[in-house]
Amino acid sequence: MNIVAAGVGSQPVEHLTKDWDRWERVSLYLDRCQVDTPDNLVLAAWAHVAELRQSVGKVVDFGAGDGRFAKAGQYASYTGYEIDDRRCVAADLPEGAELINACAFSHPVVDADVAIGNPPFVRNQDLPSGWRARVAKLLKDRTGVAMSGLANAWQYFFLLSLASLKDDGLCVLIVPYEWVSRPSARALREHIIANSWDVRVYRLIDTVFDSVLTTSSITVVDKSSRSGSWQFFEETAEGSYASLPSPSGSKQGVIRYLRRSEASDRSPRAIRGLSPGTQKVLTLTEGERVRNGLEIGRDVVACVTSLRQLSNEMAELTEVVFKSRYRDAGEKCWLIRTDMDPSPALQGYLDSVAEADYQTSTCLEREIWWKFKMPPIPEVLIAQSFKGRFPKAVKNIISARAVGGVSGVYGLNNEQTSALCSGLEGIDIRERVVAHSNGLRKIEVNQLNALLNDAFTNP
Repeated sequence: MNIVAAGVGSQPVEHLTKDWDRWERVSLYLDRCQVDTPDNLVLAAWAHVAELRQSVGKVVDFGAGDGRFAKAGQYASYTGYEIDDRRCVAADLPEGAELINACAFSHPVVDADVAIGNPPFVRNQDLPSGWRARVAKLLKDRTGVAMSGLANAWQYFFLLSLASLKDDGLCVLIVPYEWVSRPSARALREHIIANSWDVRVYRLIDTVFDSVLTTSSITVVDKSSRSGSWQFFEETAEGSYASLPSPSGSKQGVIRYLRRSEASDRSPRAIRGLSPGTQKVLTLTEGERVRNGLEIGRDVVACVTSLRQLSNEMAELTEVVFKSRYRDAGEKCWLIRTDMDPSPALQGYLDSVAEADYQTSTCLEREIWWKFKMPPIPEVLIAQSFKGRFPKAVKNIISARAVGGVSGVYGLNNEQTSALCSGLEGIDIRERVVAHSNGLRKIEVNQLNALLNDAFTNP
């Protein structure tokens, strides 16, 4: 049976989201919500439910899409919430299941036995401001939890799922594995710990979602068990799960995150690479620079968005290396200057950019879509993602700006620069960083700052 309900019938998504933000931002958010869950993962989530519950009454799914989680499990009733009326109309649901065409946060639920699903993975930068403010207040009123301003969309849905369960309810969600350690999810973790709920986190093989560049997990929170136990597992190639001693997989545990208040004034500091809003048009290749008549120094400055082009033997980014590995190789290597009035050539280029090419939340929030604050010049450029023992780091001889996944390190002397570019004397941190995606590890900036503080500050 296919039931679509919204009080008085399905409603256009434009109407349901009219108070969220400008339609351009809302549309961007909605487009990024629609990532369908593979059938095998739906079955795997329900298998974890079956491990812990012999029978299931009321099920809720707050990011239902086409209602595919309704088709796998055994339950008395299933209610899915989906804001996009087009997804609701296309759904084909079994007996006892319904989709409600509404925002998941518009209908307070408190009596669910199981909350299941795959909440939308949308970055905090791309959340509609009106939606975020409203749901953050709603969740604070219901749970007492104040969400971080850096929380991504799935965290709001995760907390909503927990709040909608009975005291003995079960939450089984597909969320990024990094939630177990990231500072932006601290409030969520502390809420679970404060209630002593049991947690099992199953890290999945990286190929689960091709379009999402993060390692996924099936996370299980059991409110009926109050031992406060946290267990971690990783999926094997055979489909079984192996136990892990810590979130990172090692007995050493995860590298700590340094709070600003803990940092020594004498320690160098890493700062996240610039997010200009859209690298597509605000960073340029050498060919794009030349074709648009932009001058080096006057209109653009050197930048680095990735260190993948550099071999492990390269410890310095010199003019020769920059030319061969970036300029001549057609890489994005020029950042427009925004710290002075644009020249006629640069203004002409910016005016020629199609509006569709800067429809990002960051650009749309600015009074002038392209005008960001120019980042300072770091002594060392360091990649956040890595596969070896330590992230790739190079001495910044050419004074390039750090952009995107490349961070900058400031306040280094020559000895410290050499130590960092040699991997802090050869230490291996692979097993102390939570898996990110596609075999990569990703060290967060404040984890890097913890390493710098420990390495360069005398006791």
